[in-house]
Amino acid sequence: MNSSQKPFKTYRQQLSILRKRHLTIKDGTKAIKVLKREGYYNIINGYKGTFIDAQATRQLGEDQYKAGTTFEHLYALYDFDCEMRSILIKYILKMETALKTKIAYIFSENFKQNFSYLDINNYDASDPQKVTNLIARISEVIKYNSGEKIQGGQFFHYLDKYKELPLWILIKKMTLGETYHFFEVLKPSIKDTIVNEFVEEYSKEHSFPFSYSANNRLACFLSVIKFINSFRNICAHDERLFNTIIREKRNNIPHITHFHRQSPTQFKSRLFDCILLLGFFLPKKDYVRLISQISSEVDDLNKKLPSKFYNDVLIQMGFARDWKTKIQLP
Repeated sequence: MNSSQKPFKTYRQQLSILRKRHLTIKDGTKAIKVLKREGYYNIINGYKGTFIDAQATRQLGEDQYKAGTTFEHLYALYDFDCEMRSILIKYILKMETALKTKIAYIFSENFKQNFSYLDINNYDASDPQKVTNLIARISEVIKYNSGEKIQGGQFFHYLDKYKELPLWILIKKMTLGETYHFFEVLKPSIKDTIVNEFVEEYSKEHSFPFSYSANNRLACFLSVIKFINSFRNICAHDERLFNTIIREKRNNIPHITHFHRQSPTQFKSRLFDCILLLGFFLPKKDYVRLISQISSEVDDLNKKLPSKFYNDVLIQMGFARDWKTKIQLP
C-alpha cells in the first residue's frame, strides 16, 4: 500500500477518531446510520471548518473541535446546506428560464431567418473571436441534441419537419453559462431591450421607480448573470454552499452593486448577495416564497446550533443579524 494513502477505517473506527478529537457523539448508533447514508467525507471534511479549534489543531497537528461541539451540530449544518441548495437552485432555474425566454424572443423578433443564431452578422462586431466561439459551441449543442431519441426528440422533430430549429427550442438546451456568452455578444440595442424588459417588470412588480447608470448597466447585468451562475453550478454539483465567496482572477471579488434596491447594501460576494440579486429577476410572489423558505431553514438551524456557531454561520453566508429587515422587499 502507498505510504501516503489513508488506511480504510470502519464506521466505529471513524467515530473513535472523532471522539479523540473532542467531538461529542451523543448516539453512536444514529451517527453510524448517518455516515452510512451520507458519508464521512461529505459531513466531516465538508463542514468541520466552523467547529474546529484552530489553535489546538496547530499545536497538536490534527483536528481538534471547539468545546461543546457535537456530531449532531455538524450534521445539522450539513443538512441545512443541502436544503439551502435545493431552495436556491429552484429559484435560479426560474431566473434562468426568464432570461432565456426574453433573449430568444427578442433575438428572434429582430432576426427572422432560419438559423439566424449561426450568422456572425447578427452579433456585435466588436469581438469576432467571441462570436465565432459562441457559434461553434451552439453547433455542438445542436449536434449533441439532434438525435431522435434524445429528450423526446424536439430537435429532431423541428429539423426533420420544418428544416429549422428556433432559438426558443435551442436555448432550452444551453447552460446558463452558455446563455451568458450568448447575451455577451448580442448587439447593444438588443441587450438594452432585454435589460429594459427586466427593469420594467421589476418596477411594476415592486411599484418602485427603478433607475441606475446607463453607462455601466450592461456590464453590471452581465456580472450579475455570471455571479448567479457560479451559485447555480455549486447547487447543481452538490458543493458546499453556505460559506462560498465568489472570486474572480487574482482572487478578487467581482465588482457588483445591488443596483435594484432602494437602500444600498455592501456587496460581499456571498450567498446573501445571490439571494438579493435574484429579487431583480423574479416575480414578487416567487421572491416572497424564496425568502420565506430560506427564513424557515435559517430559523430551524438556529434551534439546532449553539449561538456561537449559529452566528458564525450567518457571518459566513453574508447574513447580518437583522438580515430579515435588510432583505425586506421595496
